[in-house]
Amino acid sequence: MKMIWAVIRPESSQRVIDAMEKAGMSAMTRLPVTGYGKELGITDQPVHYSEIQKEILMIVLPDNEVAKAVMIIRNEARTVSSTSTDEGTIDEGKIFVTYVDESFTIRATLKTIGAPGP
Repeated sequence: MKMIWAVIRPESSQRVIDAMEKAGMSAMTRLPVTGYGKELGITDQPVHYSEIQKEILMIVLPDNEVAKAVMIIRNEARTVSSTSTDEGTIDEGKIFVTYVDESFTIRATLKTIGAPGP
């Protein structure tokens, strides 16, 4: 199992989520964040924004679905069309893939938390 951490622009997140759901990958966590990459923010004359609004999508998938998910995220989070020869723009996002050794569901019945049984 692997976890994908996709740091993307907020305006791209719903496109990514919709495409992931269409591909059958609907379990994810969405978090609003701020930060910057190696570009150290964005300058829109005369103002410099040192922190940029982003969203993180956290998705845990079987190893065999990771490549497909990364391709979906890359295609949907780009600011230019996937058929364009343009390389896009700085701050479109970043995708990280990490190993998940174990996961546990937080769900308990009365029997498992020590309550008297029937």
